[in-house]
This record gives sequence, C-alpha cells and structure tokens, in this order.
Amino acid sequence: MPSLQESKLAFIGGGNMAAAIIGGLVSKGVNKQNICVSEPWDVNREKMAALGVRTTTSNVEAGGDADLIIIAVKPQVTKGVCEELGAAWSPRESLPVVASIAAGITLDSLKAWLKTSDGRTAHTVRVMPNTPALVSEGASGVYASEDVTPAEKELVNATLGSVSKATEWVEREDLLDVVTGLSGEFPTSAPQSPNSYPTDPVRIRPCLLLCYG
Repeated sequence: MPSLQESKLAFIGGGNMAAAIIGGLVSKGVNKQNICVSEPWDVNREKMAALGVRTTTSNVEAGGDADLIIIAVKPQVTKGVCEELGAAWSPRESLPVVASIAAGITLDSLKAWLKTSDGRTAHTVRVMPNTPALVSEGASGVYASEDVTPAEKELVNATLGSVSKATEWVEREDLLDVVTGLSGEFPTSAPQSPNSYPTDPVRIRPCLLLCYG
C-alpha cells in the first residue's frame, strides 16, 4: 500500500465534506493530480477544479485506478454508486480500499454492493466525521472490516488527518451510531445533558471524540 503522498485518491461526490478533506489534503502538499473527484453537479465540480484537482462526471473514471476511494454521496444513492464501481473493478488485479462517509449504510451492505463479478470485495471502512471537520477541526470515528490491513488503516488515518485532530477506530459498528447521533447535537446539547452521557467505557470514547472535535 503506497503512502498518502504516493497514493491515487478518488472522491465519489464533491459536497461539503469531500471539499473539506480535499482542501486539507492540498494544504498538506498532497499532489493535486493524484486526486480525482466525480461529481454530477457543475457548481460542485467547478469548486473542486478550482482547488487544482482532477474532476469528472464518471464514477468509474474517478475510481478506475485509485488506491483509496472515498464514498461521499447521499445514503440513498450509495447502493447504485457502489454497484457501479464493483462491476467496473473485475479487471483489476488488486482492489482499492473504500472508505464510506455515507451515514447509516452498514459495512455488510457496502461490501455486498461493492462485490465484483468474480466474487471479490474491496477492503472497506466506514467513517463518521463530526461537523467541525468541515473547518479542519474535527474528529472521526472509523470502523473497518476484518480484512483491512494496518497499512490501509494508516492511509485512511493520513487522509482523515487533513480534517480531523483525532481519529478513533471503534471496535463495534454500533458505536458509530453514537457518533452519528451525537455529532448533530454537540456542542450545544452537551452542557445541558450530562446525565444522559453513556457510562459504558466502550461507549464513552466516541463521546469524548466528539467533545474533542
């Protein structure tokens, strides 16, 4: 697995979170030509192009030879996007790592949708960045499939480091629900509801992560 500086990165979707991550990567000196964004909307695609990265309207083109693919589309279109990518990857000798920031889409669903015609599935992670990540002051919760390697995790960490001050790899997928549920409430609800915080040590860490962000 190549380092962040050497990796080809593809973003499927060019909305606010993708823009924040890309802006952070560019500010850290990542080669702009190693980043490709697939985005159907002209206005978002023009914003991405203004950052100096490559743009396209084709998901398959963006992800064709990428080492890491960030799925940054709305949950309701995630299935179609993943199936399109998986169908196009059969000729590839090795598959990319896929990181999805689509809220509520389970790892099992992602892996099923990303399966190639010859039965292979990309190593996959779910990422839940909190709102401050939009201004590069955030924190992210991450859950990985068992086949994700340490080198692949390091690449994901390095990518998320462009917008996150802290990244927590959670042990159970349901802990991402803690991040999802609280990310829209912090920090405004935090001081008002201390008695509602979880006491289970395993669930406390995602809460602390959000407090940090």
